[in-house]
Amino acid sequence: MEYVDSEGTPSGYDVEFTTELMHRLNIPFTFSPNTWENISGDILTGRVDLGMMVYSPYRKDSTNYSRAVFRLYYQIVYRQDDTSSFDVRNLVNKRVAYMSSRPIRDTLTRVGADLCEIKELSTAMKGLSEGQYDALICFRYQAKYLIPKLGIKNLESEDMTLTPREYCYVSNDKELIDAINVELQKMEEEGRIDAVYGDVYTSFDGIRIPAWIKYLLVALVFLILLVFIVLQQRYQRRLRREMQRAQLGERMKTAFLGNVSHALRTPLNAIIGFSEVLKANDGSMLPEERQHIYELINNGGQQLLYFINEILELSNIEGHELQLKRSEVTLDKVMQGFADEIRPKVAEGVTVRVEGQANHHVFVDEQMMRFVTMHFLENAARHTEKGTITLIYRLQNNQMYIAVKDTGHGVPEELRMNIFNLLSDKATYTQSAIPGLGLTICKTIVERCGGQIGLEQLAEGGSLFWHTVPVKVIKTN
Repeated sequence: MEYVDSEGTPSGYDVEFTTELMHRLNIPFTFSPNTWENISGDILTGRVDLGMMVYSPYRKDSTNYSRAVFRLYYQIVYRQDDTSSFDVRNLVNKRVAYMSSRPIRDTLTRVGADLCEIKELSTAMKGLSEGQYDALICFRYQAKYLIPKLGIKNLESEDMTLTPREYCYVSNDKELIDAINVELQKMEEEGRIDAVYGDVYTSFDGIRIPAWIKYLLVALVFLILLVFIVLQQRYQRRLRREMQRAQLGERMKTAFLGNVSHALRTPLNAIIGFSEVLKANDGSMLPEERQHIYELINNGGQQLLYFINEILELSNIEGHELQLKRSEVTLDKVMQGFADEIRPKVAEGVTVRVEGQANHHVFVDEQMMRFVTMHFLENAARHTEKGTITLIYRLQNNQMYIAVKDTGHGVPEELRMNIFNLLSDKATYTQSAIPGLGLTICKTIVERCGGQIGLEQLAEGGSLFWHTVPVKVIKTN
């Protein structure tokens, strides 16, 4: 992370950061660039006062290390045309180049690799490109910098499942290291380490939480606040237009905000909580545990997105943005299509049946009819493990009746009274699993079409969801 030009002048991340650190400590200093082999020997023998090295447990008793400035992750570099697997477990008899490191040497020896210790990384990269080695192990930032710098086109790199190394200041002067530790703590709190070394360790598999995740969480909070503001404004306009329903509207709005807040906080708390776990991790977390936390964070985000989309869908419908587009459809053909669409989604052994009159041509909004009917069928498919799902339809007095009957578990008693009004009653949200807003949207659509919607709990088990909408019968064949 430091480079020396043709005149011997050093530059790079380490030079920039160490300069700032020394100025903060008011310590005069000079840089003395040298090879890694000489620098490490000079530091351990005290010929230089301070250097930066990777922490080694083998040297902890012979010198003094500071706290970690950041952590270095290993990558393995190989040729693009090599189809071999380069996981640590698959390096048997492969010629692997590496710079002096006892942990890497011990690991490669244990897996049976052909070891080749190198002194200069750029030369080794070129040798790998030309076939001198099968692979090369280095730190992630080294591969990221050197491959494009050297203009090598046939090399690829990927992370290795090796414990990351801590990059520290090291000195024989313990008082100097103690002072550096105090200042490093201050610089981390001020964000100075992130500002200088951000490009080196910005990765979600690191111990630090990258800045973009922090910004994402802040943006997420603002998005939720924006959703609340939009919904509140729309409900306020609706209340002003419907003064005769003021008391009912106020009660529904209060319950709505409380229930939405509850539903949004649950995944949001998971996202923030598990992000804090990653942030506080001291490096002992296993890759499998870290991957599990990433999945939990992702699931929380998906739940949040799904619920916000449902809220916006309901808000659009409630805000009179629903436009009915009626057209002529063959009722029998459409219903058979719904049944065919749901059959692949039902459990094994469950039968899907259709009961209805045939050859009716009606004038109706097919999109709205599909939304409600398919939602009934998908609910039935999720909750029916055996038996039958029956799609029922008929025409009577210019009303189309559509129902879905199943032999599933039925609707819990505590949900039946308000299953179509999930946002109007706090009792709905006493359940451990919060239902979605699909049935609330269905109710809004049906009522906007001038119809009715309902639920019947069957004595023999299962449920029957139904709805009616006015239709114009064009002809009957």
